[in-house]
Amino acid sequence: MNNKKVSACIFPETVPGDEVLFPLVRIFHPLVYCRAVEEDEIPEELHSSLRAQCEEAGLCRIHVPSPLGEQRQRFLALIKDLATQKDDYAARLKNLALSGIGRGAGAKRESKNSIIENLLQGQRLGGQAEEEREMLLWQARLVLKLGEIFDAEQRTLQQEMERIAHKEEGLFSELRREQANPFLLTKNIGVGAGGSDGLPKLRLKAWTRLFCLGAEDPGDLFCFVTTNQDAVDFLLEKYEREDAHRVQSLVTILLPAHGAPEELDDRLREFSERAGELLAVFAGIIGDGDNPDHGLEQAGDFAAADGPWGRLLEEIYPQAEYGRCSLHLHRLARAKRCELFMETFGREERQARKLHDESRDIVIGRLELSTL
Repeated sequence: MNNKKVSACIFPETVPGDEVLFPLVRIFHPLVYCRAVEEDEIPEELHSSLRAQCEEAGLCRIHVPSPLGEQRQRFLALIKDLATQKDDYAARLKNLALSGIGRGAGAKRESKNSIIENLLQGQRLGGQAEEEREMLLWQARLVLKLGEIFDAEQRTLQQEMERIAHKEEGLFSELRREQANPFLLTKNIGVGAGGSDGLPKLRLKAWTRLFCLGAEDPGDLFCFVTTNQDAVDFLLEKYEREDAHRVQSLVTILLPAHGAPEELDDRLREFSERAGELLAVFAGIIGDGDNPDHGLEQAGDFAAADGPWGRLLEEIYPQAEYGRCSLHLHRLARAKRCELFMETFGREERQARKLHDESRDIVIGRLELSTL
């Protein structure tokens, strides 16, 4: 797969699911996602053979913005302890918000008895500003790891509800021959099984602080993709309001929504080879190279099922088998990457002003997961 592709960073997920990875690896190389801790241990329920294949093939790359070093084992032991207590993790996230992560830079430091304070004991921090930064990073790591635990429990719940629904199908198969819609209790319960933790803003805040305040350089990332509609709306509104520029809608592109992990290599190789010219046009549209508007007049072709892109998708990834999702991309000209994210989600203007971001064009994308 030698065709030129551009990289994209997924946010705020630290363990993106197959429903995110499968479509995006068709057009981005590599996909980047952050982890709170180096050599991280994720919940077993979130393991994915597709993600493992993508990482091994270099299609995905992990970025650790702020490695813990000697504190890593201590932090992971804390997370393991929290995971075994089977508490309400949404409530724990709210408690973290109340205890400090939701407050501004001038807020009072946490109690000596708090988890984060205990973890910070014994560390020598370089002054008030550096101590504030370290505190924000600890809070961010905790929120993101608790979010992973919550996601794992939601995955288990969803699987259990699917098992019950499948069992119900067998038990009432005879009744369905006589009655169109018999017992629908488990079906209705299952609808809510995969719900949100109700705190997407807190997770966005934690991801932003980890990404922007970490010591490790994230590299030349300029394209950021999320499934969160509110996150995109907040970023675009903040940019237009503060920078007095207009957001440029670039392209909406159709993508295959799902598929078997074992098909990744052969089909992706075939697609990459046959879509080489179209992928080059796509790279030009979103700003890769000296002529960022190259191919912009062809942007509409990527959203049309009967266009060259749509026809190629249908040949290699038939919609009846693979479904469809859409990626909507917007350009923010001459924006400051981390300053924009911090002031939108981090609420830490004082920290944001110290980042010394260079202005450049960035691209914000929303992956619409619903199949067509």
